[in-house]
Amino acid sequence: MRITILGCGSSEGVPVLGYGWGDCDKNNPKNFRTRSSIIIKTEETSLLIDMSPDLRQQLLLYDSCNVDAVIFTHTHYDHVSGINELRSVFREQNKLLPVYGTLRDITEIKKKHAYLFERTGHKFYKPYLESHIIEDKFTIGDISGLCFDQNHGFSQSLGIRIGNFAYSTDVVSLSEDNFRFLYGVDTWIVDCVSIKNATQTHAHLDLVLEWEKEIKPRRVFLTHMGITMDYDTLLHILPENIKPSYDQMEITVDR
Repeated sequence: MRITILGCGSSEGVPVLGYGWGDCDKNNPKNFRTRSSIIIKTEETSLLIDMSPDLRQQLLLYDSCNVDAVIFTHTHYDHVSGINELRSVFREQNKLLPVYGTLRDITEIKKKHAYLFERTGHKFYKPYLESHIIEDKFTIGDISGLCFDQNHGFSQSLGIRIGNFAYSTDVVSLSEDNFRFLYGVDTWIVDCVSIKNATQTHAHLDLVLEWEKEIKPRRVFLTHMGITMDYDTLLHILPENIKPSYDQMEITVDR
């Protein structure tokens, strides 16, 4: 199973309009970060996780719009506002694209984007998405996984585990139930927005290091990184098994 990190930036990306690069070296292309999203590819299935506002650019660099289904982790702007870019995926494949989310999130996104799921106006505009409610388990093509609610401060996000791989973006604390989902995982991509604790909605580096000691994955990749997270600086201070991500990074995972 191949994981491509389409984007690993925080909600404003790096650099940030009006703030610039912060502590990140602008001469290192691995510090240029679009908003967070990944695509999971097996021999049979391409599964997109989240639809960032940078999705068009991300898929152009990925050099494929072959997507069989989408799971979105929550409805914050930086994770769903690329939803209209899926029209190109629909046109390429000429079939409705399944989109998976929790009941609360599917309900919210259909209120905002009803025209994508059903005809609401002129007949020229065809709906191109098909909604599916996801609960604790899912099977999409040859990909089967588990989902769990994560604390995102003032809201919830969806954590995802597929075999030996787990994805935990937009999380500020993990419950005992969350830890039980994550024990035994080999490769974990996890939210880490900053070096120091600077927000009530996202994990920071010391917290991620605590989680890593509890869960003991073989490999950890940091995502949703902001302007304090310089790539080379992180390489020097992190343990050997923990790495910063970068846009279009590829990771291979044995299922």
